[in-house]
Amino acid sequence: MELENITQFLSGYDNVLFGSFLVSTLIIISGKIHLRYSARGLREAEVQRIHVGSTPRIGGIAILVGCVYAWYNSNNFSSNYLGFIILSGMPVLIFGLLDDLNFRIRPIYRLLGAVMSSILAIVFLKTWLNRVDVLFVDQLFLLSPIAILFTIFATTGVTHSFNVIDGLNGLSLGISLSISFFLTVIAWITSDALVVLLCLVFFLSSLGLFLLNFPWGKIFLGDGGAYFQGHCLSWVAILLLVRNPEVTAWSILLIFFWPVVETVFSIYRRVYKKKPASIADREHFHQLVFDKIKKLKYFNHNSTFANSFSAFLILPAFIAPSLLALIFYNVTINATLVFFVLFALYVFTYYRMKASF
Repeated sequence: MELENITQFLSGYDNVLFGSFLVSTLIIISGKIHLRYSARGLREAEVQRIHVGSTPRIGGIAILVGCVYAWYNSNNFSSNYLGFIILSGMPVLIFGLLDDLNFRIRPIYRLLGAVMSSILAIVFLKTWLNRVDVLFVDQLFLLSPIAILFTIFATTGVTHSFNVIDGLNGLSLGISLSISFFLTVIAWITSDALVVLLCLVFFLSSLGLFLLNFPWGKIFLGDGGAYFQGHCLSWVAILLLVRNPEVTAWSILLIFFWPVVETVFSIYRRVYKKKPASIADREHFHQLVFDKIKKLKYFNHNSTFANSFSAFLILPAFIAPSLLALIFYNVTINATLVFFVLFALYVFTYYRMKASF
């Protein structure tokens, strides 16, 4: 498919944004009906709580509606792929939404939901990772069972990583928008129209919710929405990687840098302290930034303003790796070096910031 002809398939895609925005608005307006189920009250002790007030946490529904609308109204070569990705994401979305609705779903069940979603995606798309661009390791991927197991492990991890970073107004959604955008650019460079169309759907559906989430936090993405975004974007990235051998896996990792590194480092931090990896704490990078910002006199203890400003400050930290990914999208060595340099910089910055408290 020539990219010059892609515009003929974009009819109705603008309504993906409108549909997501409309559903988000309806969720906010109807808050009196469902807030006791869809929000967590002020009296509930949450170690990770940053926001103030009861706010609906079911924004994932709005994203789902935007994606389903695009699938229903599109009649092009991307429709089946979009439908399969959405359908495969249902298990982890449902488990996440149940937790958002205060059904107290244990972490192990949400993890199993992500595994189920990954398995369904493999079955529907008949696709899995065939390389990671690491010497010798790629030889193992010639064995399909190993490649499939690693794909399930990787996509499950990425799916959960989007929930790990969901702690500030616009942070997880902003990172999702960034990832969608930069995957689109690489897909455009490689003339992969399928991935361009898929990325556009997830970008617009996220943008509709983002407009009401940032900066005032009128509605939250929630666990279901975070998991669903992580699942969908990880599979779009896999399609891009498998369909375009010239794209290095390390450039994709750079685009997903912030959620992946934040999750890996959080697991290390808890294991080092001999705490269960599934137990929440208040030591994520974005929480440290918020705790520093809210103490400034300028914010006068305005939690909402400090919340959104903290997310804005972190913006360069997840945009910069993606920009470098574009430069080295087809140069494995350079992309690998950049990743480890940025990872070291992340760890250094984290400990310097923590030591300042």
